[in-house]
Amino acid sequence: MNIIKYLNNKISFYKILMLFWGLFWLLNGLDKFYNGDFVPNPNSYATSSIIYNIDGKEVYKIQPVEPYGWFGVNRDSKMVGYFKRLNLPKWMALTALYTMGFIETALGLSLLLVLTFGNIHSDWNRLNMKMIIVIFFLFSIFDILFGDRMELWEHGTFLTLATIHYIYFLFAIPGERFDTIRDSLYKKAKEL
Repeated sequence: MNIIKYLNNKISFYKILMLFWGLFWLLNGLDKFYNGDFVPNPNSYATSSIIYNIDGKEVYKIQPVEPYGWFGVNRDSKMVGYFKRLNLPKWMALTALYTMGFIETALGLSLLLVLTFGNIHSDWNRLNMKMIIVIFFLFSIFDILFGDRMELWEHGTFLTLATIHYIYFLFAIPGERFDTIRDSLYKKAKEL
């Protein structure tokens, strides 16, 4: 039981959240620069459908393509496709993509620096959290403009999560101070 208490006191929920957001933005930003390739998957387990002739003889197999590479998703082609829907040029799509990738990478590094050297309640970290909320807000507008409802659902969910974490970072009381307040509230509740 002492090990559990020791680990509970040593593992900071703040730090877990900061690590999550730092790695989330760092990897999400780098994802914009390292596109995977789409390669065919010829394995039999991946066959999505088979076409047979009238005699029941297999004529054609449809095999899927899968993302391959460090990051897996080809953001270049996805972004160019979005911009093409609005008759915007490829260079504009790629400029927007790489600018966003740079901002996300910088935000990830900033969050990891707060984790390493900063204070969770610092102005620096509050600005980081506000940037997260602004980015998800802008992504949601982008998703609406380009008609990508699945991305809108995802970004809306992350916007809600980031808002909850921002409130937590602002008002949460760490460790023993929380336990003291909680215990005093329980004591008062029992007296009623």
